[in-house]
Amino acid sequence: MQVDNDRILVIDDDRQIWKAYQEVLAPEPLAAASPLARIKALIEDKTEQSVSEEKRFTLSFASQGQEGYGLVLEANKRQTPFAVIFLDIRMPPGWDGVETAANIRRIDPLVEIVIVTAFSDRSRAEIARVIGAPSKFLFIRKPFDADELRQLALSLTEKWNIGCREATQRNALSHSEARFRSLVETTTDWVWEVDRRGILVYCSPVAERLFGFTPEELLGKNMFTVLQADEKDGLDYEQIFTVSTKAEACFQAIEHRCCHKDGGIVVIESSGRPVFGEDGQIIGFRGIDRDITARIQGEKEKEALEAQILHTQKLEALGTLAGGVAHDMNNILTPIMGYCELASLSVGPDHPLQASLEVIDKSARRAANLIRQILAFSRKQVMEIRVLDLNTLINDFAKMLMRLIREDVDLRFELSDAACAIEADAGQVEQVLLNLVVNARDAVGENGKIIIRTGQTELNSPLIDVDLIPFSGSYVVLSVVDNGQGIDMATLKMIFDPFFTTKEKGKGTGMGLATVHGIVRQHNGHIRVETKLGQGSTFHIYIPKSTLDQHDAEPQKTVDKSAGGQETILLVEDDPSVRAMIHASLAKLGYSVVVAANGNDGLALFKGKTTTIDLVLTDIVMPGMGGPAMAALIKGIQPELPIIFMTGYAPDQEFYAQPHQPGVTILQKPFPPRELARQLRLVLDKRE
Repeated sequence: MQVDNDRILVIDDDRQIWKAYQEVLAPEPLAAASPLARIKALIEDKTEQSVSEEKRFTLSFASQGQEGYGLVLEANKRQTPFAVIFLDIRMPPGWDGVETAANIRRIDPLVEIVIVTAFSDRSRAEIARVIGAPSKFLFIRKPFDADELRQLALSLTEKWNIGCREATQRNALSHSEARFRSLVETTTDWVWEVDRRGILVYCSPVAERLFGFTPEELLGKNMFTVLQADEKDGLDYEQIFTVSTKAEACFQAIEHRCCHKDGGIVVIESSGRPVFGEDGQIIGFRGIDRDITARIQGEKEKEALEAQILHTQKLEALGTLAGGVAHDMNNILTPIMGYCELASLSVGPDHPLQASLEVIDKSARRAANLIRQILAFSRKQVMEIRVLDLNTLINDFAKMLMRLIREDVDLRFELSDAACAIEADAGQVEQVLLNLVVNARDAVGENGKIIIRTGQTELNSPLIDVDLIPFSGSYVVLSVVDNGQGIDMATLKMIFDPFFTTKEKGKGTGMGLATVHGIVRQHNGHIRVETKLGQGSTFHIYIPKSTLDQHDAEPQKTVDKSAGGQETILLVEDDPSVRAMIHASLAKLGYSVVVAANGNDGLALFKGKTTTIDLVLTDIVMPGMGGPAMAALIKGIQPELPIIFMTGYAPDQEFYAQPHQPGVTILQKPFPPRELARQLRLVLDKRE
């Protein structure tokens, strides 16, 4: 707490005057009960207690101007300045009072100066002009009245102390304002103040970074209209102020949209509190706005990523389930198709049962096709990868596609002039093309248009596919364009889900685009969709461009599907029904068959063989030792021995994706005996 200054300097060459000042301004203290105090109280009409408690100033004395100047200088250095100086105007032989006062004023502009004189050669106006600061000095004539002198000392010291306190408060306020301004101008948040109508009366410089407007452009404008993204945002935000005004309460973390000067949207989190006037009524609001655009975008991206992870996990779970179901179903369908064909061959074409057998065979093939679609979606379908030209494949498949299109639909082909070489399974690429064209056909109305387009692209900057996976590099692009009704965003999120369909009940399995998705991903490709309601959709399929020469692909040999042979075949299959059907089919074709129920038995039979084994026909997934492990051990003994793997699905994608050594073929279940016969002859004849 600051102590009031009671220091007074007397500059006078008459030492008797010093004594007068001492008696009036700093008398010796008297005890309240002393006789002298009682006498003084009676003379001055005061109480004894007031006499003993009179104000006593701290006095210093100087006989010449230069001496007084030195005392002032020293006091200021010690930070114990004088509050008042009583100064005689005539003090020969040095500085007179006026010169002394002028010199002191230069080193201490705040001190109160009293000119004490009986006579002066200068007018008061001239003295005021020389000394300066006329509000800081007074005149008093000798001889002076003691009470007047004391009252003058009290008033002037109080004036000095009040001025000092005010200066201290102004300095503190200035520092506080500087700190506040520094805080406001360095924070990334926008500080604002509005009146009761929402007119901006203060606006921190952050506004320019946040909204593109300078504070000068915003001051005097209505915050509910100048910054809000649209009218609804402005009304909603204004309603917050209305509610807070009625409740005389603050509002916290209100999220709303604002408009940047360039037209962009800025998401803001606002907090504010009411400002009250002297009458206790709300006169406005003061608050802080924080830019949370990046945070909101990050939260949306996080939600999208979490949804994508959940979706991926769901598809993986469905894929695992589908793979297991497909394996069992293919093992069921293989003997059905096999025995149906064997029965058909046995009864002859004119037998009454022939029609029934054809229905059974057709139904089994439909089931097998559905299983292939499920496997394609789950990316567990066995692929026969070879180098092919996408343009050639489309040209060869064009007639098939034309049969699927209604007469009122215009199907066009815009194929690249350059070859589009990819490493792919031709049948699966045809399936992708067929499903996309059928999907486009169902989307277009009368006089619809579908375009099949191919091309090549080099992606230096990554694109994002439907699975939110970034990709770049060299790709061949297959695009299917339609001018149909387009796809809304809610549907777009689900179109690649298995069994999701927008068609009427009974008119779609919901596996078309799910199959496309699975096949493309199995080929290390990507899908992008462009769509707009009322204008149509474009599906872009990106498949990695091949660096191999497609002419290096091995030509397919034509083989009689009914051809048999006399070679010895080691059949390894764990499913009894499949094993029995294949055994019967091979025997009917003239082959000698050695049968094993699992990999361990198959390896034992091969090692203990009494006759030459010409080919191994084995399932892949079996209890205990699987087909690949058994085949590797057999190849170690007889490297040139051909092996055909049979499988209902591909659980180990790395095994199927890698190039296999010579003499290894994959045959996908379910298959009829004629396809088995064809594959056997292809492999056995190649050996010869």
